[in-house]
Amino acid sequence: MEIYHYFSSSCRQFGSLSELKGDENEAGGALATVLGVLKSIHEKFFDPEHGDDFAARDVRQVLKQIRKEVLKDCKIVFSRVFSTKYQAANHHLWKMAEQLGAKCSIEVDSSVTHVVSTDAGTDKSRWALQHGKFLVHPRWLEAANYMWNRKSEDEFPVLLADIGFPTSFEFCWEMWRNHPYSDTGIYEDLYTLTN
Repeated sequence: MEIYHYFSSSCRQFGSLSELKGDENEAGGALATVLGVLKSIHEKFFDPEHGDDFAARDVRQVLKQIRKEVLKDCKIVFSRVFSTKYQAANHHLWKMAEQLGAKCSIEVDSSVTHVVSTDAGTDKSRWALQHGKFLVHPRWLEAANYMWNRKSEDEFPVLLADIGFPTSFEFCWEMWRNHPYSDTGIYEDLYTLTN
């Protein structure tokens, strides 16, 4: 998400939204997101199912409940995001994922839905691609945290660290097919990795 620069005093380099005589995306911008979250909080807090005793309610619990819905159906494994010497459950991204409702694990199994990684060449990353699981960059978690909703995994591809290629099969296959040296096998590993 971009920083909100409405007034010119906050953004000299690119021009402010007021100078451009515009505003952020009406449907997907920060203000629209915050408004949606506030409406949801209001709806849950004042739900008639909970009775009329508003003094006994705590809006902080409503906030936690709403945040836990963001990634509630996700089971996440991290790969090359933090050092193996680091206690995984203490890492801020692990905690963030749990606050958003995801289950986190240090090992892959059939119930894993996402591998969060900075490198598509790790064993866990390759496992995700081979088993049809989502392979996403840590920014996917950060975006979900910031925007209070699950973002499209396609917007957060993981690159092969050593050569900088996206991990999508179509991209890798196209690169392999159209590369002038494709008969040398230089892209065969990419094809194997994404299949």
